[in-house]
Amino acid sequence: MKFFDASQNAELEPVALILGDVMREAERVGADIMVVGAAARDILIRQVVGIPPSRATADVDVAIAVSSWAEVAKLSEALEPAGSVHRFRVRGTDVDIIPFGEIETEGRTITWPNDHMMDVFGFREAFAHAVTVRMPSGADVAVASLPAQSLLKLFAWRDRRDQDRRDAIDFRSILDSYQHGPYFDELYETYGDLVEINEYVPGHAAAHRMGMEASRLIALPDHRIVLDLLDDKETGDRLVEDMGGLRAESSDLVSAYRRGFASAN
Repeated sequence: MKFFDASQNAELEPVALILGDVMREAERVGADIMVVGAAARDILIRQVVGIPPSRATADVDVAIAVSSWAEVAKLSEALEPAGSVHRFRVRGTDVDIIPFGEIETEGRTITWPNDHMMDVFGFREAFAHAVTVRMPSGADVAVASLPAQSLLKLFAWRDRRDQDRRDAIDFRSILDSYQHGPYFDELYETYGDLVEINEYVPGHAAAHRMGMEASRLIALPDHRIVLDLLDDKETGDRLVEDMGGLRAESSDLVSAYRRGFASAN
């Protein structure tokens, strides 16, 4: 498991306090947490890569590994509700709680007591390969890795694209991050073959690498879920459009990511 020390990053202090509160309540009910969503993106891209994310976020998403809905209920009772069954208010910030684990159906979904259904495919896999980040509070927090985040953002965009394109914007930001900071050095030191395959365009090589690493997180029979999403022309065109930026550049990034993902098949 990778470890990053962000304990000296003052910008992370507010989110560290929020996560500390949630972690304490999760530990009380015997559950483990993992930071996902835009907060996970900010922690890894800002701290590890050293560049600001493509858009700001005002909330925090936390996935919680549980063994029963009783654990979810106990945790929910300890937090201030914020208008929806999975949203709570912690230190003045909206926190979305996404439970996963033994409460999932065979189709990798969960259904809240109010019959609200959520697709949680990819969360168990992300948790199994999470990176550890030491926060300014001194606590070590599990954070979804960038390749895992790329998958979770793809699935989130698939499910919410008619209401919101921000997941596609985040997906592009995550792909782009792999050509900056220490990841740029790794491209040429360790992944020179990918640089050559992608005609020495660092961004394309980085997206290829991320797709390849993302494919290793999920079982081979489940690869078809991702490839079907990327290979559908109408869906793919919509994804490229929603990612923003120059359309040709976004299309090239998606193609490179797909090549990397498919290389494991």
